Amino acid sequence: MRQIITFARSETGIKICHEHRIAPDKFIAAANAHAAYADESTGRSLTAARDTLAEYAGISTDVLDRARQILRRIGAAVELVRGRYLTIAERIEASLTHGGKQLRAASVWALTSKFTANSSVYPQFPNHADLPENPLGSTGISRSQVITNARATRRARASMKAGSDPRPLHAQIAAARLADRLGPTMPEYRGVDRNGHYVPGITHHHVGAIADALTAAGIDTTRWTGDDVADQITEFRRDRSLPHLASPTAFLRWQLRALADVWSGPTPTERRTEIQDRRAAERRAELDRRAAHPPASDDTRATALAEIRQILFRRSGMRTRTRGDRLG
Repeated sequence: MRQIITFARSETGIKICHEHRIAPDKFIAAANAHAAYADESTGRSLTAARDTLAEYAGISTDVLDRARQILRRIGAAVELVRGRYLTIAERIEASLTHGGKQLRAASVWALTSKFTANSSVYPQFPNHADLPENPLGSTGISRSQVITNARATRRARASMKAGSDPRPLHAQIAAARLADRLGPTMPEYRGVDRNGHYVPGITHHHVGAIADALTAAGIDTTRWTGDDVADQITEFRRDRSLPHLASPTAFLRWQLRALADVWSGPTPTERRTEIQDRRAAERRAELDRRAAHPPASDDTRATALAEIRQILFRRSGMRTRTRGDRLG
């Protein structure tokens, strides 16, 4: 962000902003919003919608698009995947996964600090002076919350190189849902509230740490959903008091290890499915039994009733004759 601010306030930056019909301060606010929703260590995985970024920056989506043109022009941002409308099958899958209506897939962006070869335009600063709370003067995200790839720690860079294999999508979905369910105790992994708005004032961590914890615990996320794992953790905590958590992530890893025997058994979803299948089988058996022994029709009932009456009539006649013989 220091590079962006220095660029936007330089003669070159002011000229480029003027060419794209955007004020430098609004360009800085748009860049700040992109940095807030990108991965804090790598600057990647920026999938927030345009409306979300525009609302965070306090600008319109048109101004945001012009700011993106500048970011792309100077090489500060790269659009990796273009946003598009979802197919009908994808909309159904998204509705089943997220429980809401989704028509479009957001574009995927990545931020970079190496957007110029001319250090005289917006040079790198060797000091560690804090940036202002917000380029527009209001409270917001600070320098420590907007760290780019150039400022990433050695440990973060090492993890980037070591973890080159992407995490499975089902693990990411389970981790995201688990992070939402554990929001009261681990809000730093949500980053956004239930309405999708950015939550300021907290340290934001990548949800991939939860996905890694699920994988390390040996949990099969193709079977165990995030809600299933959250239900087991809730049951595990029911009779236990929660101390002050210095490291919520480590506490989560401990809970997942403590429930190792649970993960090898059936999931709540599988148990519900088993019960539903058993009830459905019993219902089908009952219907088959009824089909094999259908109820009698009205004609059949009338014929049977007539036969019963005849039998009763003959028996009553026999009793009358027997009584007469005795009296005679």
